[in-house]
Amino acid sequence: MSTRSETTPLAASPEMDMPLELAREGLYRFLSAALRDPRDPGAELARDRDSLRLATAAADLLRADACDHQVRRGFGELPPILLSLTALVEENESPFEEQCSEFDRVFGLVVAAECPPYETEYHSSTEPFFRSQQLADVAGFYRAFGLDTSSASPERPDFLPLELEFMAFVLLKKRLAFAAGDVENAKRCAEVEHCFFRDHLAWWTPSFATGLRRRAESGRYVILAQTLAAFMPAERQRLEVDTPSIPVMPKVIERPEEQAGCSVCPSIR
Repeated sequence: MSTRSETTPLAASPEMDMPLELAREGLYRFLSAALRDPRDPGAELARDRDSLRLATAAADLLRADACDHQVRRGFGELPPILLSLTALVEENESPFEEQCSEFDRVFGLVVAAECPPYETEYHSSTEPFFRSQQLADVAGFYRAFGLDTSSASPERPDFLPLELEFMAFVLLKKRLAFAAGDVENAKRCAEVEHCFFRDHLAWWTPSFATGLRRRAESGRYVILAQTLAAFMPAERQRLEVDTPSIPVMPKVIERPEEQAGCSVCPSIR
């Protein structure tokens, strides 16, 4: 894991760039849907043509913004110039059955050793108590925003699509608070955004993306992995989070269904 930044979490700026904030929110939400099993109801957003069009535009806007700055890259990260979903348009036209087969090929019926989409599998410690504590920390962020566990979606809290969806949710809450003139709540959301990204996304997601590109070899998951790996350094720079300089390798020691899950509740606004 990279050394955590001591930078004070960013406060909501009086000059918040709404187009960029909307682009970030939309891209997090789209990637969350696109990395799920296509048979999962939460994946429907990724198959919608209008959603893909908006996500593609969001990636283009974020790429242009990131390319205007010098962005340091860490292990597994790609240059922001590669932040693009354009190539996914054709892949999304493939039959639903083929998309399901591709998901099964890449991720398998058990956790793929090369690219498990679970944060705690990338921690160096395999001690069960330590991993339980990490899962509890992730779930604590969710509960702080009123997001409850769901028996209908039995995934662990550290499931990458849930973490990405949580980031989109926090960005939504920050944007709405700012628009309503609620500066204190907007600042709180900005602090959570910074801390959650630093502690639960930035340090391991590039390694996941590297493994996913290797495992998939071609097709939609290579595109998604490349987009994710190019998105991370742009987000790190924006949130002032240290570069992940130490490679982390997954160590799968348990099946995901053995842990209680946590799902972003669709009824929360």
